[in-house]
Amino acid sequence: MRTVTVQASDGVAWRVRVVWEPRWRALARRFGGWRRKRKDRDGGGDFPDPGLDLPSGGHHSGGGGFMSDLADDLVVGIAIIIGLIVFGFLFWWLLLPLLLLVLDIIVVVLLVIAGVVGRVLFRRPWIVEATGPQKVTAEVVGWRAALRTRDEMAEKLRLGYRPEDVAAAYASP
Repeated sequence: MRTVTVQASDGVAWRVRVVWEPRWRALARRFGGWRRKRKDRDGGGDFPDPGLDLPSGGHHSGGGGFMSDLADDLVVGIAIIIGLIVFGFLFWWLLLPLLLLVLDIIVVVLLVIAGVVGRVLFRRPWIVEATGPQKVTAEVVGWRAALRTRDEMAEKLRLGYRPEDVAAAYASP
């Protein structure tokens, strides 16, 4: 949440916060990596020109017959095949990624909800961290207690308490 920044009596700046990130740094670095890879790739994506010369229908001098019907059917068949290919490309390059993106967002939302519920139900401690010249951490059970501890740690550091004393005050036995 919100980071509290305080200035100690000796002029040292401290930043005190409740840590809201996974304990495993590799997991936290996992997300966002696809963005860097995507930016590195060149634009590409242009479709090559198939170079097909389709008959324009021509000018018939009456009668019609088997060959003109065959040519019309052939043009219609080629148009249907090209339409299916275009639909396949649109599905593969546009619709499927959008569907997978929506699925990813749903999975992430469910994981966040499960994480919050897991923290609350299993009473997993929150980490309150003060960073300055050194790092001071305390594990506190409960969100409100973690916010109170953050504010108390910031106040003690502002008043000039030594970081070791602040850490000892919140150390679990």
